[in-house]
Amino acid sequence: MKIERADVIWNYSATLMRMASAVIILPLMLHMLSGEEFGLWTVMIELYTMINLLDFGFNPTFTRAVTYVISGAKELKKTGFTPIEGAVDGSISYPLLKGIILAMKRYYSIVALFMLALLFSLGVWYINNILTGYTGDIKIARIVWFAYGILMCYQFFTFYYDALLVGRGMIRKSRQIIVISQSVYIVLASVLLLCGYGIISLVIGQLCSTLINRFLARRTFYDKDTKRELLKVGGSKSWREILVTLFSTAYKSGISAVSVEFTKGLVPLIGALYIPLSVMGSYGITKRIISLAAALATAWFVAYYPKLINKQVHNLSSEVKHIYIKANLIALGIFCALIAIIVPTGNIALAFIGSEAYLLPVTITILFFVSSLFEVTTYFSTSVLMSRNEVPHYKAQAVTALFTILLLYLGLEFFDYGVSYIVLLPLFTQLAYQYWRWTYKVWVELNITKRDILYELNMLPNSLRKTKAKR
Repeated sequence: MKIERADVIWNYSATLMRMASAVIILPLMLHMLSGEEFGLWTVMIELYTMINLLDFGFNPTFTRAVTYVISGAKELKKTGFTPIEGAVDGSISYPLLKGIILAMKRYYSIVALFMLALLFSLGVWYINNILTGYTGDIKIARIVWFAYGILMCYQFFTFYYDALLVGRGMIRKSRQIIVISQSVYIVLASVLLLCGYGIISLVIGQLCSTLINRFLARRTFYDKDTKRELLKVGGSKSWREILVTLFSTAYKSGISAVSVEFTKGLVPLIGALYIPLSVMGSYGITKRIISLAAALATAWFVAYYPKLINKQVHNLSSEVKHIYIKANLIALGIFCALIAIIVPTGNIALAFIGSEAYLLPVTITILFFVSSLFEVTTYFSTSVLMSRNEVPHYKAQAVTALFTILLLYLGLEFFDYGVSYIVLLPLFTQLAYQYWRWTYKVWVELNITKRDILYELNMLPNSLRKTKAKR
């Protein structure tokens, strides 16, 4: 599997398009929406993150399964994989690939229906609670809430397209689709906001963007050759057996993902029940900027992750080490640069555009950045572990999450610690174990030394200028 520089560039382009949403849409939102409306949208974005937990680890598991098949695997195992010696890329088991696709379709259709039921049950209770004391148009707020909820159900129903494209190594085309769909969102949402349609502009923009994204993704994956081979197969491996096989790893990834979002996504949702939406607006804008920084820091690794899995399948640990170290160095450089730029100038820029919400205090904002950097480096480490179809960190992550939620409730319910507590609590609970344990494990298993790091650091400027990445 070959990843070219163009794949990385397009991956960064897709990330930058998401950042363009902050550069273009966010100032318009801050200028055209009230503090309460912006706080409501922040809660909805966090809800979208939480809804993705219903994937329960199947998306990364499906992605790895597709990459295994594309790399030459003829079977899927519940744990680990059978290394392939001398296999040629392109030796694809289409019956197995077809079975994986059917398994994905069945799984996501069932979960999407479950999500729809949740929206019109628990969703009703939640929106009633957070709109208590809301001074804006409550009818519009409810319409936006349920329209966005239905859109999330459709997004989830078609979630597997990204797994197919990334798993197949089609990073460039996948990111081109994101650039196109994000451009539609930015243009449409901006025009509607300027025309005075308020928060509903964002939902309409997201709807059109999603429909275009899914249409292009389907056409891209099912090219003429792929359709011909899948049709030629006729039958397929049992999708039920594939789901059972993948579940043994997926549920562990799911527990880990749920736990991470408990400490990252559920925290602000609970906080919104105790902290005014206007204050949550400041939290939301700070988190949005830091999330974009994290996306930019992980873009290179995400582009090369299918290749890393391929190298694992072919038992090339030195190549895995190379990708892992380089990803960490790139992430560290990006975070340092962004902290130096955003911390001193962020509020000046927000004041210039007439924002009603500002960044959190400087010290808290810096610690927010640091927490995100730890999260990114831990993500790299656990991704290396999961590339072997193993998820050793899920139990510890679950314990950490439960401990964090308990402390969150006690701090907000009985001590009124406020928004700073929401930032600092996840950082310190994760530092106790998660943020160092799995990085240490990867360093030991890959035998990473100071010489390796210095070598990659010296080679980094040259490697970033290469026209193609090494195989």
